[in-house]
Amino acid sequence: MRADSTWSQYSSGELFLEGNILMEEEFWHEAERVWAYASKTRPKNRVVKFKRAVCLANIGEDWPAAKAAFVEVVQGGLTLRYDPFNPNQKLPPIDAWLWLASAEHRLMEFDAAKAHVNDFLAKAGEKHGSMEWASKILAEIRFAEKQLASPTESEVRAMDINSDANETHPVLTVDGKTLFFSSNRPRSNGSNHGRVDPNTKAHYYDIYQSTLSSDSVWSEPQYLNVGLRNHATVVGSDAFGEKLIVRDDDGWTHELKTTKKWERGWTVAEPMVLDKTIPNKGEVVFFPSRDRLIASIKSRRGEGGFDLFESAMSEDGRWGKLKSLGTRVNTWGDEITPFVAADGQTVFFSSNGLQSMGGFDIYRTTRNAAGGWTEPEHLGSPINSVDDDMAFAIGAKGEVGYFATRRDVSSGDLELFEVFMEGNDILEEEVVVLSLNAEGTEVDAQPDVLVVKDVESGEVVQRVEKGRTEDVFNFILPTGRDFVVESENARESATDSTDVMAAESTEDGSPSVRRVLSLSDELGAEVIDVTFEEVFNPEESSDGTEAEDANVEPVAFVVKPQPVVPKDESGTKEVATEDAASTALNVNQNVAGGETEASTLGSNAQETASVESAQQKEDESDVAAAAGGDVEETSAAEDKSDVNTKAKTETSDMKGASISAPIAPIALANLGGGQMVLAVQLYSGQVHSGRLDLTPAVSRVVEASKQGIAHITLEGSASDGPSSRADGNMGLASSRAMDVYLRLMKALDKEGLVKNEDFTISVVRRVQPDGQTPEAFINGSVHPASFQYVRVDVAVR
Repeated sequence: MRADSTWSQYSSGELFLEGNILMEEEFWHEAERVWAYASKTRPKNRVVKFKRAVCLANIGEDWPAAKAAFVEVVQGGLTLRYDPFNPNQKLPPIDAWLWLASAEHRLMEFDAAKAHVNDFLAKAGEKHGSMEWASKILAEIRFAEKQLASPTESEVRAMDINSDANETHPVLTVDGKTLFFSSNRPRSNGSNHGRVDPNTKAHYYDIYQSTLSSDSVWSEPQYLNVGLRNHATVVGSDAFGEKLIVRDDDGWTHELKTTKKWERGWTVAEPMVLDKTIPNKGEVVFFPSRDRLIASIKSRRGEGGFDLFESAMSEDGRWGKLKSLGTRVNTWGDEITPFVAADGQTVFFSSNGLQSMGGFDIYRTTRNAAGGWTEPEHLGSPINSVDDDMAFAIGAKGEVGYFATRRDVSSGDLELFEVFMEGNDILEEEVVVLSLNAEGTEVDAQPDVLVVKDVESGEVVQRVEKGRTEDVFNFILPTGRDFVVESENARESATDSTDVMAAESTEDGSPSVRRVLSLSDELGAEVIDVTFEEVFNPEESSDGTEAEDANVEPVAFVVKPQPVVPKDESGTKEVATEDAASTALNVNQNVAGGETEASTLGSNAQETASVESAQQKEDESDVAAAAGGDVEETSAAEDKSDVNTKAKTETSDMKGASISAPIAPIALANLGGGQMVLAVQLYSGQVHSGRLDLTPAVSRVVEASKQGIAHITLEGSASDGPSSRADGNMGLASSRAMDVYLRLMKALDKEGLVKNEDFTISVVRRVQPDGQTPEAFINGSVHPASFQYVRVDVAVR
């Protein structure tokens, strides 16, 4: 216990008054120090000890200490007639039983907590002012027991970026790759040593940034200097992390400010002034569209405490008056830390007024058909706990979320946790985050602004400016629709939706581009990185042949995202990284008479007229060697039901990830393109490329390039069955091939291999049976799934 000479000159009455004032102002740390000093001079005064214990409970950082303090308080008589402002009060109130029960609840000592609530009820009358609180504690205990007994499949882990201090308010960009948060840790350069909050005696909060690496590890947090001298807490960000909303708090009052990213860091935070109807206090977060916002503020028009309000921007750029989210969402308690997901429909927040497991819990609500908000949904255990859980944030893919919690009662500090959702559909709608990288593109070919229009309605959906510090255009688009993306000054005469005007100029000399993006309704939530040239300059098709601008069809994105696998017991996180590099970018070619133009590569596309048994076994042996496992033999006329059954799972004896089983014989037939190194059998129309480890192919190409020029033949195949896809089965075959093509090109680039110098690559896209399908496979006895595969062959030329 630290003595403070300041209080040595205070009388008992002055200490009592000072402590009460600090409690009224909710300076709990300073008040606790006053009562701790007062208890030294009056060691038998249980009222002073009660007030100190209340301060410990409100601080909430050390529940064992708070419990011990209340246990000492209740060792003696308690009174129904308690005056907190009477310095001559002799007995603590019977509410001490409830304070003790609340501390035991946070320690998950549920039976003891119930017993002490009953002690309170035995002495309190029905009209006692704390009866509602007693009922709330019992309800929270029952709810916590229920949630803990039936947890969701989500898995939560403390993040490695935590320190010995507090970490709070995680804010995530929609692509899930940049995390901002606040921490009162000592700065590594010592620049904040000695600068502490006079109330908490801890360092002021600063803002930090961490980025997600390709191997799904968060980088060492980087301190962001936004020019604030006191507490700096991040409360919101724009969708792609170029602007932040921060709270500047000197310990007495706070103000919301904004800061922007620039080439040398971040600008000095300036007061946030939106409109006289929008306050600059509390917490404010924007929707990804930037024309709506959610605010957590205290208002006389609210339900009590902090409540959530919304506002929308009118066509003339004015913000409307704040409108409450309604009594379904807002309660007598506090609703805080709102976060709007990438879909613009799902809002997460924390509340201590709704049904909870204890303290603040995390909830989600969505916009309903009537324009209001749905009944808040509790996220359950293990995301929520009996302690404070708040500030939930999640990326567009809805796979990994982040939040702050006090659940580690051994330290009591706020820490950041990550939660792997395990396939739970937590977002209302699926959207695609598309980053179009124009870096390296000639400046005179880059527009400053791109406009996105809905193909069917012609309505402008988004207006996207190039990034402040990087040559990147970022879009958030719903799946299952086609969009025209064009420069803001695109010529109105371009009425053909497939017309491409790459690097052409308008009359004033500025660049003009136009392209159609087709987002398959099978795509799912995804984060995609592509280059400016891939979208606006498709001068060369994926198989190396020239594509005439007049015949270029929409750029199509057609792939199902792969699930995230949480960390194993050793702490290593395994993630199926099927995002930017592996998402299928398909510049479709015209299809006539069932054949592709400029995609079938002559002799390289020819399969043998029949599949000889000896040749098949030889090919299978090659695959097994590349895969590190054995290939299960299956006949071409395998029973249909047996094929469907086996297609659901991979065989347990398959040691490598290079092939799937059952592998149809046609996928192992002699393609004439060299030695087969990879093959994957596909079912249900999806690109299961996560099962296709490209390492054997990359190693084989590297080895072959040392002997000459390695020639890669990559074949994607689909069956000719009925298809509901807009681009048909050929689009499916193409997307399968392109999915592997993009991943392979990126891997070879990392190996330092140069296309057309160290290797060449041909892409074959087929819908089977066709003219080149061996007779053995078109006799009607083969299951259509036999024609759905991807394979890679490598030869030395």
